Amino acid sequence: MTASSPPFGPRSIADVRAELSSSDPAQAEAALRPRLEAAAALNAFTIVAADAVRAPARGGAGPLAAIPFAVKDNIDALPFPTTGGSPALRDLVPDSDAPAVARVRAAGAAMIAKTNLHELAFGVTSNNALFGPVRNPYDPARVAGGSSGGNGVAVALGAVPLALGTDTGGSVRIPASFCGIVGFRPSTGRYPAGGVLTLSSTRDAIGIMAATVADTALVDAAICGTPEASGHPSHPIRLGLLGSLRPGLSRPVDDAFARAVDTLRSAGIAIVPVDEPAFAAANDDIGEAIAICEIADYWSRFAADRLDLTLAELAGRLGSPDVREAFEGIEEAARRMRPAYEARGDRLRDLQTRYRAVFEANELDGLLTPTVAVQPPGIGNDRHFVSDGATLPTFATLIRTTVLATLLGTPSISLPAGLDSDGLPVGVQVDGVRGGDGHLLAAAATLEAVLGRNPEGTRP
Repeated sequence: MTASSPPFGPRSIADVRAELSSSDPAQAEAALRPRLEAAAALNAFTIVAADAVRAPARGGAGPLAAIPFAVKDNIDALPFPTTGGSPALRDLVPDSDAPAVARVRAAGAAMIAKTNLHELAFGVTSNNALFGPVRNPYDPARVAGGSSGGNGVAVALGAVPLALGTDTGGSVRIPASFCGIVGFRPSTGRYPAGGVLTLSSTRDAIGIMAATVADTALVDAAICGTPEASGHPSHPIRLGLLGSLRPGLSRPVDDAFARAVDTLRSAGIAIVPVDEPAFAAANDDIGEAIAICEIADYWSRFAADRLDLTLAELAGRLGSPDVREAFEGIEEAARRMRPAYEARGDRLRDLQTRYRAVFEANELDGLLTPTVAVQPPGIGNDRHFVSDGATLPTFATLIRTTVLATLLGTPSISLPAGLDSDGLPVGVQVDGVRGGDGHLLAAAATLEAVLGRNPEGTRP
């Protein structure tokens, strides 16, 4: 089935400001309300502020003054509970904002909603049993991606120009790709820690989802308290086209990605074929052990300290069948994987050495892949789905290209790259070097100028 254009498209911060300056408050409220309603109809939110349409009146002074934003519901943001999208946590009210949320608010933005997610952020479809499945704005029978799926829909429909999510295996970039927006995962440790329902202390990062790279850079600067990354690199950009992470699982996605690469080449971007088999094997080799062991450790402590439950008792209170099943077996899985987890240091150092070698040998600004190698699966296909006639594992397939950055702690960004032959958004992903976030954002601004701000047909 061919997808259709959503009723509304993304709005940048500049778009929102122009709307506010040319409208009276009632007109601005009238413009926002149908976008919020459209996002809510796709189950983008867990809760919306009662005065959400009056967000500009609540905003403070600063670079984000009067700009509405949303926060994934595993990040603390007063006055709302942090439910994690789970019936087990629906009454968990934090004592304060997460530091990253506090800094965005301090820059003048107004938080208007908590967004829906894959329960406890432990999945990539955002098929949530408590709040409903987050549906793709281009085809509501398909997933929006996850685990930050609600963010993807809210930004894609212009209900907010920016949202904060979390990314452990690709949970910011996957829904950004599926919904046709920008998704940025910073270097691990770039943003202040705390106020998040954690999965993996090694791999987790708060990330930014927005309509444009410029908006992403503006929010990044507000969170970091540093000057905004701006401009474009002074030298021609060189990207390594990573062959080992292009599995050829979807002809429509492959064709759209090939067109994007050709467009970049035509604009003078150097595309250098590179390969490193260890990158494709990284999740099986060490990534899964890190995630499983750290999830078991964190949630065992959380269940005991915050809920007075054992991990097994917590598992019994979860709503989504796939997450409940995973939690029921996670202690045994962690025991089995503990030796690999304890040996993670050497394996990660080897992976980091190989990564640096690829960059240095080819003088790269980034590694280029499709953000996700397949189209969005249908709602309900949490374990397996069919692509080009082949049955594939959902989780492993969707994170195939996004997981490397989470293991190395490197910045990574997904940019819209048009629509495929079925009318579904496709994203291109660029991974940078750890600590090189500003350079990656500057390079991404150049790529965005070539590829276009968002997929054709999404503007209202």
